[in-house]
Amino acid sequence: MDFLEGLDSFYLKIGLLIIFFIGYLIIQRKKDLKFTLQYLLLSYGIGILLISTSIIHIFPGYPYEISDLENKKRLLYHLQKNNEALAQMTEAFRDMAFLTFIMFTTIISKIIKHFKIDDSVE
Repeated sequence: MDFLEGLDSFYLKIGLLIIFFIGYLIIQRKKDLKFTLQYLLLSYGIGILLISTSIIHIFPGYPYEISDLENKKRLLYHLQKNNEALAQMTEAFRDMAFLTFIMFTTIISKIIKHFKIDDSVE
């Protein structure tokens, strides 16, 4: 997914959010709970998959010997790479938590709304 690295992640997230929102509005016209929940769960899965691809592995250049710690340039380089990796992982996990909260709230509100409509018909 090298083509995604050139894009700014903020604009990529906004674009995906707009696409899923438009799809959600189209699905809402059908007034089918099962279809709406399937679309929401599919959107959630795609969103989590795309966010998880932004998680990078911690830099593998861990110093194994004491002499590696004495070289300040190598130690600084290693700490900077690990700091970047941790910052990107923190951002990805924050986005996952936000997406999970939004999806669960939306799914629960749809189920509650569906059962309120069913109760009012009876």
